[in-house]
Amino acid sequence: MITFETCVSFVLGPTIEGGLVDDPRDPGGRTNMGVTQRRLDSARISHPDLGLPHKVDDLTRDQVVTIYRVCEWAWIQGSRLPSPLALLMFDSAINQGATKAVEFLQSALRVKRDGVLGPITIAAARNADIKALCLEYASQRGLHYATLDKLDDIYGLGWMRRLFACYTLAISEAV
Repeated sequence: MITFETCVSFVLGPTIEGGLVDDPRDPGGRTNMGVTQRRLDSARISHPDLGLPHKVDDLTRDQVVTIYRVCEWAWIQGSRLPSPLALLMFDSAINQGATKAVEFLQSALRVKRDGVLGPITIAAARNADIKALCLEYASQRGLHYATLDKLDDIYGLGWMRRLFACYTLAISEAV
């Protein structure tokens, strides 16, 4: 079964979200282990009790894991979803944004697309054929990447490798 720890291990693996990156072509800006400065600032405001640093440069792995748990994992309600789907959504939340991750699911399920994971979306996900849902979810993610024209030319192959690796791990756990 895929757990939060499995998801974090995947995302923080050597080929997904490495260390400190500051690519001027990336609209996310300076990023450390997948956490952008904007994300860190937001986490510091919403969770002041975590004692997070002011700069992404100073984040530790433990702090990144905490941000992922209290922000992305909580937003996608990973513990309430079929675990293969939770992995796909968690990775998407980090790479494409938590609201987008939920919108992809809602599109895949053909339910109202509002970016908020409510009881209707969760019930539909739990009742879906998990393999078919994971395929449709991954397809929604891939389509979004393809629409990012200029960025797709720069990062597209890497994003697709990430997506296929994530999908492969997720589907290997689907029963």
